[in-house]
Amino acid sequence: MVKRNKFSFVFAVVFIAFALVAAACSGGSNNASDKGPNNSAGGTAEEPQKNVTLTYAIWDKIQQPAMEAIAKEFTAENPHIEIKVEVIPWGDYWTKMSAAAPAGTLPDVFWMHGGQFVKYATGNFLEPITNKVQAGEIDLSNYAADLASIYTLNGENYGVPKDFDTIGLAYNKELFDQAHIPYPDDTWDYAKLAEVAKQLSQPDKGIYGFGAKLDTQTGYWNDMLANGGSILSDDMSKSGYDEPASIEALQARYQMILDGASPTHQQMTDTEATEMFKSGKLAMIFDGSWRISDIDGSEIIKGKWDWAKLPMGKVKRGNIINGLGNVMSAAGKNKEEAWLFLKFLGSQRAAEITAEMGAAIPAFNGTQEAWLTSKPHLNLKVFTDQVADAIPYPSGSKSYPVWFAKEPEIMSQAWGGAIPVEEAAKKVAEMMNQAIAETK
Repeated sequence: MVKRNKFSFVFAVVFIAFALVAAACSGGSNNASDKGPNNSAGGTAEEPQKNVTLTYAIWDKIQQPAMEAIAKEFTAENPHIEIKVEVIPWGDYWTKMSAAAPAGTLPDVFWMHGGQFVKYATGNFLEPITNKVQAGEIDLSNYAADLASIYTLNGENYGVPKDFDTIGLAYNKELFDQAHIPYPDDTWDYAKLAEVAKQLSQPDKGIYGFGAKLDTQTGYWNDMLANGGSILSDDMSKSGYDEPASIEALQARYQMILDGASPTHQQMTDTEATEMFKSGKLAMIFDGSWRISDIDGSEIIKGKWDWAKLPMGKVKRGNIINGLGNVMSAAGKNKEEAWLFLKFLGSQRAAEITAEMGAAIPAFNGTQEAWLTSKPHLNLKVFTDQVADAIPYPSGSKSYPVWFAKEPEIMSQAWGGAIPVEEAAKKVAEMMNQAIAETK
């Protein structure tokens, strides 16, 4: 026992001496880098990074494989962060988000649409990223067409641009070939569209030349712009629906239904117009670049269709450009990890994956080429070529959520034949102007 105690005493003396020498050699540094996360005494041991699972919510099942590929590559670089990609169909997406926002249960990171942005930003449901932008952690000038401005409010940045989309004219080559009619090209105007649509219609067989659907972004908004009308004034203070040029464009689209060149509104309500096109029942339809993979996945039409530019109007070639953004929840419990993922989603590499897999036109400058060649059998260049003609989706005001929700209620009365198109357009304008005045 005596020897054991003596040995312990000698060992302790040696250990203390060694510790004093080591401390002297270290220079007595108090730098934070010399301290472990929970070691205020200056220990060098680092606490292992905690394992985190982030939820990433999207609404497009077609883009799910690409988003999961991006998430997988991110996790490979950040093994402690798992990403769960959750797909909520568009019809349910905003209902769920509206309930989750005030409850503080929004996904960590999620897709944002320009039409919904103001609601979530003004409600303080989105985490601002302005300090990250100012610190140079992300450069918003890397994205096409000033898309970052869509997700900026009162000088605060909230979103990182993901992609952009424009509208094209999809056409069924087989139906054109059977009728011996040349395919649509850059010389087409709206008169030519109506003429050929009537020629291609075979109502007795359930086949129609064009889907004159009741829709805004992929429908008559493009017609109104091309004809010299507007959706909103440039300063967003007044509706353009009651302008003569807008009314004329709306009437021309509805006339195609009356002429039998398009299915009726009821037919296109029972079976959505894009689904009719996919089944070979429509020769032409306006649709967005986000529907490419969906349409091309139809075994009925695959290899038998292509894209052309929208027709010229009396004034120009109208088109709507929009861009989705990625945002993060202000109530998230893992904001540091969520920011790392948000930044990766806005990276060149994530854009390349999006392009290579043909999911969407990436917003990151210089990465669109891979998307253009992702489906070489389709003329995807029409979508990027039309960017110069396009105007931004008209959602940058507080009044947008109000009037946009009511617009189809009024216009459906006209498309259903209950009231004249001109009356409906003027009612929409009156409703929009009231919404604008009440939300100033």
